[in-house]
Amino acid sequence: MAAPIDESVLNALRGVTSAHTRLPKPLLIKIYVASLKHEFNQERRMLLELVGPELQTLYDDRQIELEFVDMHFGTGCLEVNQLERDPYMIHDYLHEIDICHAHTKSVFFMALVGDGIGRLPLPTHLDEDIFSAILADPQTTADLEALLVKWYEKDATEGKKQLKQDYRLLPADSWLNESQQMQNLLERVFQSMVQASAGHAAEFVQRIQELRRTQIEREVKQAMALSSEKILAVFRERAAQSSKKDVEAGERLRKIKDELTMNLSTDNHTTLVVPGSAACEAIDPDNEDHESYLSKFKNKVTDKLRLLIEAHITNDPDVIKGRKKTVQEIFHEHATHLRILREHTENAALLESRVPQQLRQNLMANFRNGSRHAPYFVCGSDGSGKSAIISQLYGQVSSWFGASTRVHRMIRFAKASPRSAYNLELLRVVCQQISIIFNIPEGYLPKDASFDPLYINTWFQNLLRRIEDMGNDVLFLFIDDLHLLNPLDCDIVTALSWLPTSLPWNVQIICSSTTPVEQLKFTPMQRDRFKSGEYQFDINRGDYSSRLKIPPQCIPGEVSFSLYVEQQFDQLERHYGRQAVGSLAAYITCSEYGLTETELLELHMPTDDPETLIETKAGHFSFATFKKIHREMDLLLLLHDKIMSGKVLIQWRHNYCATVAKRRYMDAQRTRSLHSELANLFFPQDEDESTLENESKCSETKSVISMREKDSLSAVSAASAGRKSSSTHHNDDTSTFYNPIAADVSYSMRHVEESWHHLMRSDDTTRFKQIAVCNFDFLLAAVQTVSISYLRCLIEHVRCYVLDRDIELIYYTIRKSSDVLTRDPMQLGSQLISWLRPIGEHDDDDNSLLSMTVRSATAWCDGYAVPLLVPLTGWLPVPLPSQIRTMTVTGTGVIRDVCLAPSKQHLILATNSGDVQQWHIMSNSLEHTFKGHTAAVTCLLVAPQPEQELLLTGSEDNSVLVWHVSLRERLGHINAHTAPITGVAAGVNNTLIISSSEDATIAITDLASGKLRHRITYHRGPVTGILVAGACDVLISGSHDRSICVWNLENFSLLNTMHMSSPVLRIDISWNSVFLLALCEDNALYVRTLATGKELHTLKGHKSKIRTISIGKDSQRCVVGCEDTRALIYDMHSGKLVRSMPPNPGPVTAVHAMDNDDFLVTVGGNKITFYSFRNEELYLNPYSRHPKRKRSLKRHAQAQRSPSTTLPPITCFDLSRDSQQMAIASGRSVHLMRINTPEYQCTLDGHTAGVSCLKFAPNGEFLATGSEDRLVLIWNMALGEISNTFKGHVAPVVKVVVLMDSLRVISTDRDSLLLVWMADSGNLLQTIQGPYKTLAVTNNMRFAASTNGDNTLKIWSLTQEDEKYSVSHSDEITCFEISADSAHIITGSRDMSLKVWQATGGKLSQVLVGHSDAVTCVAVSVTNKTQVLSGSKDTNLILWDLLTGEEVHTLAGHLGPVIGVKVSADGSTAVSGSDDKTLIVWETKRGLALTSLQMHVPFTHFDISLEVSRVLVQLVDSYNLPVICLHNTPAQYVKLPTYSGPSKDVEDLRPQGPKRQMKRLLKKEVSLDTYTWQKKYGHLTSSVMMAQVDERLKRRFSVSASMEEISKIAETKTGASQANLGPEQAALAQSQHFDQLEALWNKRSPPRRRHNAGLSRQTSLVEDRLESSDDDEYQDERAVRKPVPAAHCSHKPMQLQLQPETAATAATAATAT
Repeated sequence: MAAPIDESVLNALRGVTSAHTRLPKPLLIKIYVASLKHEFNQERRMLLELVGPELQTLYDDRQIELEFVDMHFGTGCLEVNQLERDPYMIHDYLHEIDICHAHTKSVFFMALVGDGIGRLPLPTHLDEDIFSAILADPQTTADLEALLVKWYEKDATEGKKQLKQDYRLLPADSWLNESQQMQNLLERVFQSMVQASAGHAAEFVQRIQELRRTQIEREVKQAMALSSEKILAVFRERAAQSSKKDVEAGERLRKIKDELTMNLSTDNHTTLVVPGSAACEAIDPDNEDHESYLSKFKNKVTDKLRLLIEAHITNDPDVIKGRKKTVQEIFHEHATHLRILREHTENAALLESRVPQQLRQNLMANFRNGSRHAPYFVCGSDGSGKSAIISQLYGQVSSWFGASTRVHRMIRFAKASPRSAYNLELLRVVCQQISIIFNIPEGYLPKDASFDPLYINTWFQNLLRRIEDMGNDVLFLFIDDLHLLNPLDCDIVTALSWLPTSLPWNVQIICSSTTPVEQLKFTPMQRDRFKSGEYQFDINRGDYSSRLKIPPQCIPGEVSFSLYVEQQFDQLERHYGRQAVGSLAAYITCSEYGLTETELLELHMPTDDPETLIETKAGHFSFATFKKIHREMDLLLLLHDKIMSGKVLIQWRHNYCATVAKRRYMDAQRTRSLHSELANLFFPQDEDESTLENESKCSETKSVISMREKDSLSAVSAASAGRKSSSTHHNDDTSTFYNPIAADVSYSMRHVEESWHHLMRSDDTTRFKQIAVCNFDFLLAAVQTVSISYLRCLIEHVRCYVLDRDIELIYYTIRKSSDVLTRDPMQLGSQLISWLRPIGEHDDDDNSLLSMTVRSATAWCDGYAVPLLVPLTGWLPVPLPSQIRTMTVTGTGVIRDVCLAPSKQHLILATNSGDVQQWHIMSNSLEHTFKGHTAAVTCLLVAPQPEQELLLTGSEDNSVLVWHVSLRERLGHINAHTAPITGVAAGVNNTLIISSSEDATIAITDLASGKLRHRITYHRGPVTGILVAGACDVLISGSHDRSICVWNLENFSLLNTMHMSSPVLRIDISWNSVFLLALCEDNALYVRTLATGKELHTLKGHKSKIRTISIGKDSQRCVVGCEDTRALIYDMHSGKLVRSMPPNPGPVTAVHAMDNDDFLVTVGGNKITFYSFRNEELYLNPYSRHPKRKRSLKRHAQAQRSPSTTLPPITCFDLSRDSQQMAIASGRSVHLMRINTPEYQCTLDGHTAGVSCLKFAPNGEFLATGSEDRLVLIWNMALGEISNTFKGHVAPVVKVVVLMDSLRVISTDRDSLLLVWMADSGNLLQTIQGPYKTLAVTNNMRFAASTNGDNTLKIWSLTQEDEKYSVSHSDEITCFEISADSAHIITGSRDMSLKVWQATGGKLSQVLVGHSDAVTCVAVSVTNKTQVLSGSKDTNLILWDLLTGEEVHTLAGHLGPVIGVKVSADGSTAVSGSDDKTLIVWETKRGLALTSLQMHVPFTHFDISLEVSRVLVQLVDSYNLPVICLHNTPAQYVKLPTYSGPSKDVEDLRPQGPKRQMKRLLKKEVSLDTYTWQKKYGHLTSSVMMAQVDERLKRRFSVSASMEEISKIAETKTGASQANLGPEQAALAQSQHFDQLEALWNKRSPPRRRHNAGLSRQTSLVEDRLESSDDDEYQDERAVRKPVPAAHCSHKPMQLQLQPETAATAATAATAT
């Protein structure tokens, strides 16, 4: 478990809350600016246009929004205050100060105090005694008295005089005139009353003083009462004081300043001085003094605000990410619902209902009996009180149980937030919340967690079972408005199938729904269980009906909820005008989760000139009028504020309000434009685009949306986090990752939650894909800010509206990767690259959307700062399933023809009844019927230019109709035939309508005039089909008269006639106008060239009558629909049948290939199926010279694209020792690649059978390849050709290893022979019989180890023939590794242990025990000699200390058996692979997983470069070898040590014969090493000679021998001769002598001296003395090994045996001496 959770948070999650529970506040800093309108005009403008945006940029990254509220903005000329126009607004102003205080994270109020305090506002209420006193005052004239009596009426409720609100209906000027007269009078009267206060009671004077307070005094008082810490005051002084001054006003102004300075700390106020003369002079930006003052003002205010904000948010838990991310996310989600609940509870709308009591009775009975039960359902219509009942139950349930029972409550209002809008997301969050509440041990997310529908469903059921075992806990889950959950494709079986039919005794689920339970998306079993009266409470029925509180605004007493809503809308329209109310209501209705105040103001507030008067009648709002209508609609119970994801969102309180608004203010066209405007709000378009758009907008729907310039946009408020105008960022068109539409969008939570809905519904699919659903940044934001399951739901949601191949690809990529992205969201980039890179390589356009998505993902990965695995090559198949979607249509009869509407989202069907139907594909709904034909429709066509949206339909009623698809209007009716129509076409830019008929004629009609232009009467039988070849405007017609004719459309002349063998039934031509496909009456399919009519193929393979034909847009494949319910796909280039589609409910009567072959539509019976049809199975050769176009060029030229299975799978690969090059064996070929780029270099072809093994020489100069053809080839890497062929094997070669000296090669074959031979010459050095399957050699080249995977491992000496050991385990050995220092061999076995053996001697030095299943792999590093890492079938890896045998770390992360592990050269980083198809990168020091990659396909083996910058993976049965880059690898590059060979002489490299001990010499053994030699025999050699023999002596005398014997022989045999020799000769003689000694010891003759021609070849005498007791094994080896020629030499011709070079050296030495 992570850090302990804050107790208050845990309680809130359990549902234990109080009024003091601190729920997260919005991430908002909202500052109310209080000032006099005319005095601070320039300063306010400065705040909105400069200070706001500047501060906003500082807090963008923390997602905090900054907003200045300036009530004077847009209220007209400076002289007239808004309160003079509408005195009641003072209450809205003061209320707004409260709101700012409630929501803001920091400063909420800024007072700008200058030279005056303003005038008193007209009081909205006057006490009776004050009103009487005013009328009695001598200053009140008769006119003024009449005015007061006219406007002030008695308020029935409060017993006061209140100002009538009828002034709203008056012309503005006349009301202003009257209000100013009253204002002046009251000001004078009140002043005289205060001055004559002696005559009045103190309390009366106090009330007068309250009424005299000006706007700024009231605002400051209100703010000071709330908090003094979060207020900023700015005082403005004048350098030159004005002489004329109102003394009393000055006194009141001083009072305000004193109050602020005394109560605020010095950080919260500042004083600025304006240089200049008179006080009355307004601030003028063109005046230099004033300009410097404004600049000071901006800087001072910005600094002050920044310091205050930083101080306030530094320790704010909502801003700092202190808590565990999961807990934070779940707590914020839960808080959103708790707030809505609190609102319902405070309203206390429910007066009376039997439901809670009855539900309690049923529930407690089940609880006491401990019986399982179903969820409870409360059903009722809109406004019947369901939510009120749920809220009341939530409050009551805790009291139903005893004190010992802990009650946990969770509530969700469906669709209140994105996490509660989808079944999958709702359930995920609920599962995680339950895990947190009950502290489920495996954390909040199990190790194998997957946000996959099936997994989450099972997870939920498992959690409920866990709760069942907890005796003292009861869990309540309330879900309000269950019917609002979005039903999506990914929901298993049905949308709500996750609701359990049988709940444990201590788990209660209570749901409410407007839709009756029978109509909700349940399984039949659920429906059956839930319909019982025990679980269902229908409020609409009499016995459960509820009584609700009637709002005070209700005009008649008993009024229905729906009527009440209508009344409120009528009243609002009277006050604000239909346009303003309609616009506001429409935007809120269009929003998915509500809009923020800033967003609504951006839509409704023109910002060109802050001093214009913004009128609501024109449909616009200023700050002030917006606050007013917002507050009014809130009080009318229409709107409410919801805090979600750190924003305050304005939303309808009841769903029914949206229904009413839709009916009153929105039609389909208006809805589309509203969504489009909302989309532009989140993703501003370029300015030039927007100005055009604004100019062209119709005046009645004019709304000031669109994209404004940065400064005016900030006048509304500083743009909310991440929403920036694209004008600030001009991207270079040539830059690699330029996305012209989403050029400057940084995605925030609002984009992920709200914006995409509007893009999707604005019907601009291209823009929607570019900015949202196919945009990598958007996908990443969705996964990071919410979760992978939300992203999956989001794309599922999109798929309910849009059919698009790119979206399908993204969806299936996300779907296939959802398991891995649940556990590691950072893999999103890698997963998109893995799945989509191969598809991007197929696209001819490098700027195709998916190519850009892959490029963006790659760029993000490049910029990522910690280790990350990123694929560099593609290996995965297209993620799309074969069948994408099926539609079932009804009432159509046989569908003769089908085509795609211009929208690409609708299908148009030709039905038997004569109606032409338009169906929406993804929702499977009939949207429109084109009525006009009176008989069956036989053919239809959407004209080639889709922007014209023309639809042509031909029928058996002999007529052709022309329609406009989107306007759904009929444009033309052509009656030119006397028999049923058989075909329609459009030619010459859709100006000509061409139709063919059974009357054997073709009519060509002018669309504009409707007149017949020409009639072709050439055919002698019914014309069965016509087509226009778009590229060249020629017409092709086919007829029963067995001919196909080609016509020129300009002069209607006949160009060519093709004669067929049988009447022509159907024809089609390819997209590129090359092929013509004809179906004839003999049921044969003929492929011809269109230009010449030459026959190419007759397509065969269909077994029944063909009904329909169509050629794909690739001009290569054709689809035919058959009587036997199947559609067949042929390749027209080869004439072969490629694929047979699954059967349909009836004969296939229509087929249609969509644009770019995105999908194939087949119609069989009433079922329409969409298949993935893009030809992705092109021959994709990963070893092609052109990485951009990876198609085999030869095949491309022949246009023969064969399936990808033609390349043989990779059998093995090897990485060069410097990690630069890779050799891959595939079939008989070996491909060489550079791994860093990764680019293909060349292919080596030389073997005649499959290559089975290959190995680079350590020095990189050659490559050895072994094959089934029993040859080992040595390839020169510089020349790329064979330098040697070794033919020593008589069985297929299995393994090949090159020794560290790059001279010798060991190869093994299936006959268990291991041969050691010279790479350059192929000379055989040694033959060993032994295990052959796995082979390795120590770095010092002394030993080789091999095993066949049984219990034993053989260790062979490469220097000593009889030195061999066998080591064993109790079970099969699965892996072994030799340490870098050649000292140890580590073996792993199925007996769950690892053993460490000494390479020399084969002794066991350590046993490593710790795995709980078979060990599968082991690895060691080059530099860290004590570190061993092993992997096992128990899914774990263990890091061991080789010396102590202890476990250092256990690395757990895989979900399947580990199949391989590799360690970087420096030992810091390891990579492991597993059967769960993942690679994980580990840091060995801390034992932590750094990053991982899901490969999605099984792999057998992988390798890494030295510093792990590249990982190469060999897949099972695949011709692709993925190269994966580890960005920011933590491993360091280590230069590997070089090992030099002892000599290049073949004879010197042969192993020495077996050591045989001579019995007579068995005495005390001493090692004759260099030291002993020096000590005993050094006097014989001079230092000069020593250098020559040193190297050989070291080698020769590392054998054990009896020094005594050697000494004796030396004395007897060399005594005489040494006396006559000089020191050099003596040393040489000594050396010769030791040769003989060694030979004696080894029972072999001494090796031949090089360059010595004087010796005769004789058999060794010593060899004859082999003892009869020699073991058989030695005999066998001797039999296999060729005898080595030996030289027998005497001691007398010693001088002659001096080697030439030795003699020369000796001479030089003598001279020197």
